[in-house]
Amino acid sequence: MRYPAGMPNRYGQPVRDRRPAVLVRADDPENQAAYTIACEARGLREGHRARALGDGSLLVKASSGDGSYRVRVAGVRDGLLVLRCSCPSGDYRARLPVPCKHAALAARRLEREGLARWDEDLGGWSPRRPPARAHAV
Repeated sequence: MRYPAGMPNRYGQPVRDRRPAVLVRADDPENQAAYTIACEARGLREGHRARALGDGSLLVKASSGDGSYRVRVAGVRDGLLVLRCSCPSGDYRARLPVPCKHAALAARRLEREGLARWDEDLGGWSPRRPPARAHAV
């Protein structure tokens, strides 16, 4: 069987490069910024919203069923906010500062509240210092 329109049939010719393809995981630390943005985009596409609670945590609606997942700020590591989520992705991707779409939406909510800012150089959200308040005289 021949290819149409002059495309040469190369059947039987040796393949020169037999190296295996290298698959890059989306949640590898070197892809952290792209993964974080992808998480946020997915959450926005699915219509999730983060709601701030009185105890300082944020609640994000679950897409897999009834209920919500709770996101908390666990601390700061290497200048980035480290968020923890109660969803399954939050458990097995806990090594990442933003482990899931719920945490990404919570970080964006913190940014809107003036508590965090996106740091392009670090590839994530860093804490924003609270504004200096005037002391009563």
